Amino acid sequence: MLKVWLSTCPDDFAGEYDQIEEMFHRGLSRLILYKRGPGANHQATDFTYERWILSLPEEFKDKVWVRGTPDLADQFDVRGAICEARSLMGAVPESWKRVSTVAFCRTLDELQNLPEWLSGALVGPIFPSEFAADPSQYLTRDATLEELAAKLTPISARIPLIGWGGVDENNLPEVKKLPLSGISLLGGIWNYADPVNAFIKLSRAAKL
Repeated sequence: MLKVWLSTCPDDFAGEYDQIEEMFHRGLSRLILYKRGPGANHQATDFTYERWILSLPEEFKDKVWVRGTPDLADQFDVRGAICEARSLMGAVPESWKRVSTVAFCRTLDELQNLPEWLSGALVGPIFPSEFAADPSQYLTRDATLEELAAKLTPISARIPLIGWGGVDENNLPEVKKLPLSGISLLGGIWNYADPVNAFIKLSRAAKL
């Protein structure tokens, strides 16, 4: 059984809050808050994140992981942080280790030296993804699923791995061949006309 994580749509749209709230009621327990900033900014400001979180019902805050440092998660009083892997290498503040933190990894190399105090690691993109920094780079481009599974297995023995990038209902059976504890969804939900229904179908399939 795979745990299902959902990332917010990078750009705001009407009805997003209502749809996410409905997904919470339908079993969503892990939401990644990530918003793009204006212009060339890759990430929204702290103020934008704070406003977004304040608009969310209080009962759901403990199901939110924010993209940023553990300090940001502590500041917003949410469940945890999704932090760039390179920010976790070497010495970090002791306060970070008290926050549920998941490393965001874009290559297998970034998985190799992650600290033991982390709660998990997002690894990908597994398949081509329009939301990746470089859509031409993905883990199954130069390796079969069997080869990728062999590389991930020893790492999964010491830290839970969550697959991201291009995961949808069609390729989920293939994803299940990898040693993952969960999957992170974005386009596999938000690219559908009915995101809530897409979430229900995919989350059910992930549990089989």
